[in-house]
Amino acid sequence: MRGPAPRKLPRYREIAGELQREIRSGQFSIGSLLPIEAQLMERFGASRQTIREALRIISEQGLIVRRPGIGSIVISAEPPTLFTHSIDSASEWLRYSNETYREVVSTKEITADFHVAALLKCEPKKRWFLIEAVRRADAFAAPLGWAQFYVLPKFSRVVERRDHGRTPVHEQIARTFGQVIEHAQLEVLARGMPADIAPYLGAEPDSPSLTMIRRYFGQNDELFAVTVTTHPEGRYTYVMDMRRALKSNA
Repeated sequence: MRGPAPRKLPRYREIAGELQREIRSGQFSIGSLLPIEAQLMERFGASRQTIREALRIISEQGLIVRRPGIGSIVISAEPPTLFTHSIDSASEWLRYSNETYREVVSTKEITADFHVAALLKCEPKKRWFLIEAVRRADAFAAPLGWAQFYVLPKFSRVVERRDHGRTPVHEQIARTFGQVIEHAQLEVLARGMPADIAPYLGAEPDSPSLTMIRRYFGQNDELFAVTVTTHPEGRYTYVMDMRRALKSNA
């Protein structure tokens, strides 16, 4: 007896799979632009909505970043293997205790290379003002982690604020420049301790570490700040406490 026929994938997933294969094979190299939506519609004989769904999938896979007025930029050839955890309330975002603080180590303007662009999920060659700091809870204890703050160059003056070491940078940008956060993303991943920051934390290169990446977006989906914090094994615990909401009888 024949088994049931394999279920056909939705058209947008078929298109996403084809674009993924072409990116992996190098047909669309890192830093290059995918064809515009109209060209993809003609190529695949699909509607604009179908093409947009396909692009959304490979964007969520971390293969491309979409920018208004620019297009879909290839930032990685392989989707990262990550666990995605979505939350809905701004009050649930991680916030460090006021008892901790940051010691700024360096500040400089940089241009995102392909590695930085893939980490931040921005277009290559984008200009950033980078603030690097050590986070501490006690001046005499081992550092809690290494923090890298990528902000648009026009927001660089936040580093001059008197509360810079204790107030989240995205809040400083909001207070100083009136920047509104339209939405944010939190990404958590385990990785080997990068060799270039290990000495600052008294950790061994490639030892276990936890990295938390927060991306903040303003109007027109503009990425205006990214925080990358790396914690050595055993120095930091992230706990999210959730409770069931009771329905009102009203």
